[in-house]
Amino acid sequence: MMEARQILKNTLWKWRLYRLTEIVFLALSSAIIAFLLSISFGIAVLVFVVVSSIGVVYHKPWTHGLADICSDLDVSLGVLENSSSLLLTPEEELTLLAQIQQSKIAKTLKSHEKAIRIKNRLGLGALMTFCCLGLLVVGYYTGVLQNTKIENPQITEKEAIMVTALDTGLAAVVPPKINKQTITIQYPAYTKKKRLVTSDMNIKALEGSTVKWTIGYDQKVKESLLQFGTDEVAMQKRNDSYFSLTSPESSSFYNLKFSDTLGNRYISDLYALEVYKDEAPSITIAGLQQFTSFNFDGPQLLEFTANLKDDFGIADVAIIATVSKGAGESVKFREERLSFDAFFEKASKSSVLRKKLDLRALKMEPGDELYFYVEATDVKTPKPNITRTETFFSVIKDTVKDGFAVEGTMGADLMPDYFRSQRQLIIDTEKLIANEATLVKKVYNFKSNELGFDQKALRIKYGAFMGDETEGPVTSTASSIETMDSEDPLASYSHKHDSDNEHNLVAEEEHDQGHDHEESDAQEEDPLEAYVHDHEDPEASTLFAQSLKSKLKQAMAEMWDAELYLRLFEPEKSLPYQYKALKLIQEIKNSARIYVHRIGFDPPPIKENKRLSGETDEIKSFSKKEDLEKEVPYVFMNKAIERLEILRTKKILIQGTDREIFKKAGEELGALAIKEPSKHLKTLQGLKVLSEARASNEKDLRLVQKGLSQALPKRSAEPNKGNGYTSRLNELMLDALEINE
Repeated sequence: MMEARQILKNTLWKWRLYRLTEIVFLALSSAIIAFLLSISFGIAVLVFVVVSSIGVVYHKPWTHGLADICSDLDVSLGVLENSSSLLLTPEEELTLLAQIQQSKIAKTLKSHEKAIRIKNRLGLGALMTFCCLGLLVVGYYTGVLQNTKIENPQITEKEAIMVTALDTGLAAVVPPKINKQTITIQYPAYTKKKRLVTSDMNIKALEGSTVKWTIGYDQKVKESLLQFGTDEVAMQKRNDSYFSLTSPESSSFYNLKFSDTLGNRYISDLYALEVYKDEAPSITIAGLQQFTSFNFDGPQLLEFTANLKDDFGIADVAIIATVSKGAGESVKFREERLSFDAFFEKASKSSVLRKKLDLRALKMEPGDELYFYVEATDVKTPKPNITRTETFFSVIKDTVKDGFAVEGTMGADLMPDYFRSQRQLIIDTEKLIANEATLVKKVYNFKSNELGFDQKALRIKYGAFMGDETEGPVTSTASSIETMDSEDPLASYSHKHDSDNEHNLVAEEEHDQGHDHEESDAQEEDPLEAYVHDHEDPEASTLFAQSLKSKLKQAMAEMWDAELYLRLFEPEKSLPYQYKALKLIQEIKNSARIYVHRIGFDPPPIKENKRLSGETDEIKSFSKKEDLEKEVPYVFMNKAIERLEILRTKKILIQGTDREIFKKAGEELGALAIKEPSKHLKTLQGLKVLSEARASNEKDLRLVQKGLSQALPKRSAEPNKGNGYTSRLNELMLDALEINE
């Protein structure tokens, strides 16, 4: 019996909670609507309190008791047989039949506890509240909710808008005056900067900001416009003011244009609208060299510090590391994203992070290589700025390597089955980049790695001419050099795109040795010089002269960079290095190429009957005539200068064609004014007035003409025939007076 009464009490509390929630929803919706209409937070709070009080007084939830709950349950649950009120009566006050009924109803209520439903309008109230909140959010982000009753910033004399009348005959007309000018800049949400309210018409806004102009006049006007170059934006009227809202994407100049109720037009001075971009994060790495190497039995630790800065905050920073294992076709790569040791606070504008990188923790073995860089992302939305440092390299030295040497006539050729030429590598790389969208990432990375191995094979081939010790065959006797001169060991494996003329490579040292050999009889020679080949001196172990040797070293360096990015699965970054390597290889081959005259030339037969006759009738001369037009820059500015001279001298009215010329000249001058606004702004303002007006005075025309002439770039001097006369006597007199022309 006690459990049944507790169910009734819980139902009563639930009923009261539902009623209070309905009242809150209604009051909150009313407050939001009041705020949208008045844009006053105080009025919205007052409406909320008033509506809540009225709702509580109307429903009187404290008067609703258990008897009312029993009546509601009898209506909603027919199984209670209109007897739920018996649960409120003590058992000793009931008759035997009533007690039996009370016990039955108690059991029935327990079994149907989950079926109890209280009528409410919570869904309707919640829907209405969320709709009002949606209107509030839209109004906030569109700038409609900006309080028009905010006190206007104090307008100084320097910031006051200067207006010029475009129509003549306005002496008896009192022009409208601007008594209110407010510019509100709402910065993007990610900057966490408060909105800026100012009266200065020269605006400097962050990219993605919303700018609102609010202009008020002391008398009624017909229309109010904002002009951005040739584009016009109509301002909307609200109360006694005009406002316009825009999100500028690039810097420009703008002005205000309006007309009074009589149709007279007015235009303001030009003002600058500067849009600056959110700068990308800056990363400075300290305490780390570009390349480091470690011994296997020594410490393998990398310690460095990263200084990060951003104007609005850094969202994320990480170390992108790639571990390279193996060599040749069995090379494998593993990429990891590492964090710094110190805690990184997101959205911080500056941070100093330290990292202690243990190569053993990365499971690196002798011969393995590590490539890594630091990447930072700022908080800009929707597309953040990303900055990454240059790539740093680290390697664990491998002291044990297996190699084969050529001894006598026996040897092992460990060169790959084939290798591509540099030109073929470029073709295959471009083909891979073009097919990137159709290839699976795994296949794309595999092909890029294969190209990296081929680039390595080509680098090893050219390294053999430098005497470098590589993973390929290493010669140990002087005969191996001679064999290399006479026969290319890779001739059967290579593509001959870059090596068709390789047999013509002639070392300049061979020519020098021929001349030195004739003079060797008169000089004392080392008796062992002819029998010793010094492999220990890499500078002497080369087939090329010094001039070619430096180029070949540079080409091999470019091949190394190209191989690196191919191994990192970034073939598009590898292409510039491949083109540089190909250019250097071609220069080396052309510099060592021998050109000979063609032999066996057969001249065309000569007719003996016409030989030495002197007849030239059948000989036709060739002549070509072509008129070349030099493109003249700033065409409309030159036309405007000419037209201004005519308007000034003849004192005629400005025609429609003139206004079109002035408008086009203003566009050309605007590009120059963005770079030097202080120099050309007045001239641009004068052109703007002339492009809208029907007449002007001589003073304004002269000022605009002078400004346009000064804005035009100086023409380069052209060759012409001088008319001056000089004599020897004049020259002697000038020399005597020490006057330099």
